[in-house]
Amino acid sequence: MNETSRRRAASTGRIRIQFRAAAALVVCALAVLLSFPVRADEPYARTRDYDLQHSKIALKFDIDQRKVIGDVTHSVSILRENTTRLSFDSVGLTIQSVTVNKSVAKFETTSAKLLVTLPGTPKVGDKYEVEIRYEGKPNKGMYFILPDKNYPKQPIEIWTQGESEDTRYYLPTYDYPNDRLTTETIMTVPSSWTTVANGKLISVTDAGNNQKTWTWRESQPSSTYLITAVAGEFDEAKQSLRNLPLTYYAPKGRGDRLLPNYERTPQMIDLFNKKIGVDYPWEKYSQVMVDYFVAGGMENSSATTNTADSLRDPRLIPEYPGNEDDLISHELAHQWFGDLVTCKDWANIWLNEGFATFFETVWTESHYGKETASYNLWFNERNWFANSGLYDKPIVRRNFDQSEEFDDNAYGKGGWVLYMLRHQLGDDAFWRSLKHYLEVNRGKNVVTPDLIKAIEETAHINVDRFFQQWIYSAGAPKFDLAYTYDAEKHQVALTVKQTQKVESNVGIFSAPVDVEITTASGPKLYTAHVYKAAETFTFPSDSAPLMVLFDKGDYLLKSVKFNKEKKEWLYQLQHATELSDRADATIALSKIKNDDEVVAALSVPLNSDPFWGMRVLSAQALGKIGGPSALKHLLAALDSNKEPVVRNYIVTSLGEFKDNADLPAKLQTIATGDSSYRARAAALEALGRTKPPEALTVLTAAVNSDSPDDLLRIYALRSLGYLGNDKAVPLLIDWSKPGKAIDSRAAAIASLARLDKQNKEITQQIASYLDEPYFTMRWSAIHALGARGDASAVPALEALLKRDDLSIEMVPEIKDQIERLQSPKQAKKKPAQDEEEESAEGDDDSPSQSGGSGANSAITNRLDRLEELIKQMSDRLKSMESRLPAPTQTQPH
Repeated sequence: MNETSRRRAASTGRIRIQFRAAAALVVCALAVLLSFPVRADEPYARTRDYDLQHSKIALKFDIDQRKVIGDVTHSVSILRENTTRLSFDSVGLTIQSVTVNKSVAKFETTSAKLLVTLPGTPKVGDKYEVEIRYEGKPNKGMYFILPDKNYPKQPIEIWTQGESEDTRYYLPTYDYPNDRLTTETIMTVPSSWTTVANGKLISVTDAGNNQKTWTWRESQPSSTYLITAVAGEFDEAKQSLRNLPLTYYAPKGRGDRLLPNYERTPQMIDLFNKKIGVDYPWEKYSQVMVDYFVAGGMENSSATTNTADSLRDPRLIPEYPGNEDDLISHELAHQWFGDLVTCKDWANIWLNEGFATFFETVWTESHYGKETASYNLWFNERNWFANSGLYDKPIVRRNFDQSEEFDDNAYGKGGWVLYMLRHQLGDDAFWRSLKHYLEVNRGKNVVTPDLIKAIEETAHINVDRFFQQWIYSAGAPKFDLAYTYDAEKHQVALTVKQTQKVESNVGIFSAPVDVEITTASGPKLYTAHVYKAAETFTFPSDSAPLMVLFDKGDYLLKSVKFNKEKKEWLYQLQHATELSDRADATIALSKIKNDDEVVAALSVPLNSDPFWGMRVLSAQALGKIGGPSALKHLLAALDSNKEPVVRNYIVTSLGEFKDNADLPAKLQTIATGDSSYRARAAALEALGRTKPPEALTVLTAAVNSDSPDDLLRIYALRSLGYLGNDKAVPLLIDWSKPGKAIDSRAAAIASLARLDKQNKEITQQIASYLDEPYFTMRWSAIHALGARGDASAVPALEALLKRDDLSIEMVPEIKDQIERLQSPKQAKKKPAQDEEEESAEGDDDSPSQSGGSGANSAITNRLDRLEELIKQMSDRLKSMESRLPAPTQTQPH
């Protein structure tokens, strides 16, 4: 599952996603907590008493009562002696009757189980047909999205979300990934509705009373968390890849957005087929976009569910490089890695999420080019190091709680590990190993040793050490580097220190590293194998180096402090051939103030680098440096850069210049008439941050204007918070109320977090949104209350914490905000640890340079990232996934 991309994943990191934020972002598969009291997902695979081989699932819906009416027949085979009853996971469901082999059976229920007594003396291999009739009003697992008085035009949507262990809330079943079954899903719904489920559509028949019965059959086994049932009012569009049918669904009225956003799906499947060497394994591929989805996307076998936020207005698509491709490619990759082969237990979830995140890179490399893929990896690397809570946790671990196994270790770091593995094995051995891994484990559950075995059987390379340090141990190397040149020996001595604290799960890393030394006669590439806490490597050099690169091209997950002079960074910016090395130079130079040579050097890539990412980084660096010369170059660059994404970041950087008298008029002109909607939105934000006298009037006018996906309104609402003018409070309260568009409400709430902080009525207003059924609103209110710093919000947050319908990432966020409100002095210490990284996450494309320090700025930085997550939802979080696991929510009214 994608945390809206881990970058959107990361940023929630997902989301993903990453909410990649939320957080970080809402990163991509977001798993969920189970019933009250809160508990963790099971870290070890269960011992099974029976094999669930097939389920025939018949569903009807009572939308007035938000009720599911079900009749499921499970075909099981006994695995263990002395199994006298069957245990099915079942939470909140009323069991009406149970039969075993068509005879009435005894059963009992607990808060979490349905226990069915078997007749006679069962033996290993005995088979039973268990029919269960039931009904329930799920508060997880199945969601009813319905029109109401505040949102009367909302299309009717019913959809499920099973990961990690929420299928049990709408279907009594075996709800853990270490079993696989085939399914037949039968839904009887109003004639005007559409349904989607796993597998092939077998029939649609008249059921009378203006109802139709849809029958879907999945003939290949998969785990129960991958079961999906969707019904409601949808538009659809179709494509195909040879004989494979591809269908896309959007909430009614948004069908025109399907192909502009999803039409590259056939190319993705074709690429993955060729790379993996194993063809797409299911009968069809459908992608259903639903409102208020509790994740970026969910990879149900043959039938992915994605957030409807991925249906970007076609007018905006050209302004977002890659658009929703991270989300789409991530969930598609799961059809092989996660569905065809599935992790045996949640401790090995990286085998699902790390691979899906890695395949985002595979698609990006192929379709958008190596520099775009390198830029994303460089960005995700920084995001991962910025989240210090991940560093001391191995990817595979079993001491997790509250589903924290779905974090950016599984997504972002997992994807990075596979990227490093490909580099170290070589492309041929790597892809042959993946093909073998899938072929020998097709239709099975896997753990990490299965991947290791497949690699060693194929490539004949021992990878034990690689997996021990990157998967079973924690962290990544932190290097401190310096070099000297000996003119007599014609030799460079490169001193490499690993400065990470060696403790618990973090050790000293061993890895081959490419070192490039460039002199007047040209570059030469060497390999150094680092494996000590401190060591010095010597390399021949015919003259003093002009440039020394450590890990040229960024193939090793790491952080680096390289002690270089300004002239070396300038040379690296101008001459390094790899994007990551030029990006590192840009970041280093952005820390040098009041230097016209640096400003002039950064203006060159800003105007002439062929890759948009370098132009973005250069604009951000000039904004961070500040001063009249930097401003002059940024304003001039607006004339030479027509690409919307670059214009967006140039204008964003203008917001760093608060003392220029001519700038507000320029920003107003951009805000009202620029060809790029993103540039206009950035100008609104810059007006909020620079606070000119006319900003309130301009922002208020923008709030009341229309634009694609309400982009300008959302930015204007956010920017009223940056402006800090309490006169905006009435407008913001009005836009925060039910009936307004959800994304606009979220932006208004975020701004209310910053204004009139002594006004407890505002705090109470925001706290009232904690009870709303919409995940986005709840999430926004949680972070806004933390940002306000008003301890009177603690009881409302504590009450929310006691609920049994909270998403996996929501619980720790609530606790975090409570801690901030109760211990503000401690909160000041926590966020400042990675100040540069804290300010290095922002919009969908790259790190932002809006800064600040201390508790308040860190909270608002996180709030900024959350708002971006809400607007973009894919994630990245990736890289939460981004790209993160699937949150849950209560039912919308």
